[in-house]
Amino acid sequence: MSLASFSQEVLDTVILVSNRKIVCNVKSVSSSKITIVRKDKTTPESLSRKQIHKILYSNGRVEKFNDLAFAMIDETSFQAVVITDNPADVDGLYVYGKVEAVSSKRSRNAKSAEKNARIRLQRRAAALGANYVLVTKSESRGGYREVPTHYYEGIAYGFEPPKKENNTP
Repeated sequence: MSLASFSQEVLDTVILVSNRKIVCNVKSVSSSKITIVRKDKTTPESLSRKQIHKILYSNGRVEKFNDLAFAMIDETSFQAVVITDNPADVDGLYVYGKVEAVSSKRSRNAKSAEKNARIRLQRRAAALGANYVLVTKSESRGGYREVPTHYYEGIAYGFEPPKKENNTP
């Protein structure tokens, strides 16, 4: 009985900031570039360090360089809720209910009050399972030496029929 042994080349994996993976042999790492030889090729190629997220070496070592260009946002996260004032954006979607939000009393300026109110609106819509909010009313209050506040009112919409009965506008 004979055993055939196959030699298999152990390769490194370079992950770019775009999250694309390159299977290769890393030949050198300098302060500005990384030289690699791709699988099934013989000519070396240089990549800028700015392009690279991390290298997974064949021996198990991981070397991190830069953050990914974008991060995936969970569909159920409040950050995935889109706020719009264009009715065409929600055309054909299901109504989930009315949502409203007021900024915190601790806002120092009008811009931070508006941002705080947007986040609160997104969180309330995400709690309903919505993907979009059509803003029906947006109002800023507070002038010189007054606490700035921002108020949003809107209708939450989603891609699926609502699971429970919500308030319809």
